[in-house]
Amino acid sequence: MKKHIAALVVLLLVGASFLGLHRLEERPKTRNATELNESALRSFLESQYVPEAGLLRAAVTAYPDNETIYVANDNLLAARALILLGSPLGERIQKNLNENYSSGRSGKVDVLLGRPIEGFFCSETDIMGKVYSRKFQAEFTVKRERANPSCQMSDWDDYADLLAYAAINETLSGNRTGAMRFYRSLLAMWDGNGFRDKAFGGVYQTYKCALFVYLYRMLGKPSSGQKVYERCIGAISNLQARNGGIITGYQLENGKITPVGDTNTETTSMVVLALYSDYSEKIYGKVQT
Repeated sequence: MKKHIAALVVLLLVGASFLGLHRLEERPKTRNATELNESALRSFLESQYVPEAGLLRAAVTAYPDNETIYVANDNLLAARALILLGSPLGERIQKNLNENYSSGRSGKVDVLLGRPIEGFFCSETDIMGKVYSRKFQAEFTVKRERANPSCQMSDWDDYADLLAYAAINETLSGNRTGAMRFYRSLLAMWDGNGFRDKAFGGVYQTYKCALFVYLYRMLGKPSSGQKVYERCIGAISNLQARNGGIITGYQLENGKITPVGDTNTETTSMVVLALYSDYSEKIYGKVQT
């Protein structure tokens, strides 16, 4: 009798373990420990779509960006972000960029999509035209930011975002040593709450945290920078607005993150690429082999 009871207990324990493992396998797997709502990210980006232009507007309330459409960097990044989030709008925007805007390349953020750049230059903005939208009851100016090769930046390494782009660019070229050098310079700008670089004016920029997360993953998550990565993930998790978009900046008040600014297309798209794209990890694998 005791043997039968023991056998029954073993069977029950095995069954419980199997059910426990099965439930764990059914749980959604997330690449990063964030509390972001992915469907809300998608809905926000889709809500920015200006049908008459076939592109997304830059911001919601911040003027003049709420009446501006940027081919690059916004739509260049948003097309890929929407594709990652499973939105058919991403392919539509990408087709528009390919057919009418020379793929929307900017000479800077291109590295996030695996396209090497040649350096850092002064930024210029070209006005591509204007379009009236019945959806938003507003006239939008279509602009494109691009690098001016005749005006090279001499102080580019004083900016956190450009250091991140430089490190990503070196990784794309297979130069991990150079990438780590720029990575360490970027880490030196972290003040415990955010990146304090030459452009810092009292508000930390969310997209710089997103760029760090992207780079950190690309480099295979080195031990140096783990705490910065965790703090950036924590900050981003607290910056998703009710409309689903990511707020552009933040400050610290009594140790708590306070959102500052508007939700916009560029920042939200960078966060999506940083958190949900496996592209950076694929590049790391290629560099290691």
